[in-house]
Amino acid sequence: MSVEIKGTTRLLGLIGDPIAQAKSPSAINPIFVARSVDIACVPLHVPPADLSTIWAGLKAMPNLVGFGITLPYKQTAIGLCDTLDPVADRVGAVNLVRRERDGSFRGYQFDGKGFVRGLRSRKVATEDRDVLLVGAGGAAIAIAFALVEAGAKRVVVSNRTVEKAEALAGAVNSYFRRSVARAGNPVSTAGQLVINATSLGLKTADPLPFDPVVLKPGMTVAEVIAEPEITPLLLQAKARGVETHSGMHMINSQVDLIADHICEIWGEVT
Repeated sequence: MSVEIKGTTRLLGLIGDPIAQAKSPSAINPIFVARSVDIACVPLHVPPADLSTIWAGLKAMPNLVGFGITLPYKQTAIGLCDTLDPVADRVGAVNLVRRERDGSFRGYQFDGKGFVRGLRSRKVATEDRDVLLVGAGGAAIAIAFALVEAGAKRVVVSNRTVEKAEALAGAVNSYFRRSVARAGNPVSTAGQLVINATSLGLKTADPLPFDPVVLKPGMTVAEVIAEPEITPLLLQAKARGVETHSGMHMINSQVDLIADHICEIWGEVT
């Protein structure tokens, strides 16, 4: 059954720039349909120069129950939300804004939990495993915290801006009160879980996020990018006999969490 848009339909937006690659609407709308709730998710292209203006406009729309957030606004949104869920506050990034019952916008963060759930859905181990995390943006921050909570042994954060990698590693170590993360270059270790948490791979002209020569059989390469589902990095990994994990698993594992959260206060059955 497809989504039926009516005058009573409440909207869940998804903001980003670019937005054409967004997979969340097609993943979450069937969930709303299956639950018989009158909510539909739609992509909203928000250019950076217009973010604050569009944010105010979204808040003024009574039938907008919230919106997902993708690149490049996950960290910027922190300063625009009225309140923050503890996880979003800890991570310093937001990927869902929900309109609360009083009309305020509260920021939530499901990237990390969704990523780990995606790994587990494909039986990819996280416990007692070395992790190479490439990137230090909003998704990377959430994933780093979630992986340590899921039992990762060590996390090496590699980023073009070394200071950001060091800041992320320091935040993780401070929160867990032990030295479990550090900044470093992409260097392979046996059985490592390697994660591309950058935007490199969205465009066909993008360079690879790191030199694939570090990839060896026995490792797992995971993406946060869902479109294309098989990125150039995953193709390189497959060619080297390395296990791969698409970003679609993170999307699919997040949408149930997001739908639950939206339906908690806006999901009256039609």
